[in-house]
Amino acid sequence: MISVNKAFYVSAFSIFSLGFFKGQSKVPFGVVKAEDGYANVRVHKEDYRKIVDKIRMRKGDVFVYVKPAPGETEWIWIKYPEKQDDDKPFVRYESLEKEGMVNKGRISFIDQLPPFTPTKSKNGKSLIFTDNSNPKIPTSQRTKVVIDVYPSNAGYRKQEKDADGKILTIDKVRPWGIKGEIPEGMTEIKSIRVQQPGRGSVFVREAIKNMFQPTMDFENIGVTALDNDHIYLYMINGSGENRYTTLWTIKEGRVMSQIIYNNPE
Repeated sequence: MISVNKAFYVSAFSIFSLGFFKGQSKVPFGVVKAEDGYANVRVHKEDYRKIVDKIRMRKGDVFVYVKPAPGETEWIWIKYPEKQDDDKPFVRYESLEKEGMVNKGRISFIDQLPPFTPTKSKNGKSLIFTDNSNPKIPTSQRTKVVIDVYPSNAGYRKQEKDADGKILTIDKVRPWGIKGEIPEGMTEIKSIRVQQPGRGSVFVREAIKNMFQPTMDFENIGVTALDNDHIYLYMINGSGENRYTTLWTIKEGRVMSQIIYNNPE
């Protein structure tokens, strides 16, 4: 179990070719729609639905759905990381250690929540997502999430490579969306900004570092919200063996966590 600012996040990175829930079409991220509480993590009925863990699942927390629980109809199988000793203002999840099943009645899927309206900036380098769910709110006061994508300067940054020339780290952080040499004309996420009346922020550097070859295709990116306090941004970036999927959780105008995993085509 991990607790980050009293939130719960789970992730899976190698089983996404398995069938999703009915109606789950893009990304297997889910969100807890219930109020504060706990959920028992169990094993399948062949083991008498033994409780193997108890996780905090508060309203707005996210997880990754892996597959239907074996032999079950009301439960889904998840994987999630071990608990960390200390809370952090932001955390990026790239690994997991634990698994089990939870009841599906508590959740909704990210890409089935009310979506923000996507547009591009005039120079084509920024993706803008606007919450148009309430037409009574003046356009200038509506919540926006802005993603800035610019040519990368990674070629000038410190690289660590293995014996075969594969780039292991850039500025001591794993790169996403590339393998081997840096391709010509590579782009990266330069910033993500949240604009909300009375609050908002720029994502901390750790939340966007080494996110290369980001998509500019609205078919592979979306922003949805459970309410004004819980916003979710997902992207399917890169291509071929370097494709990866990521989700950021934005709570009360600030990025709280990121789930990221390799998802080859």
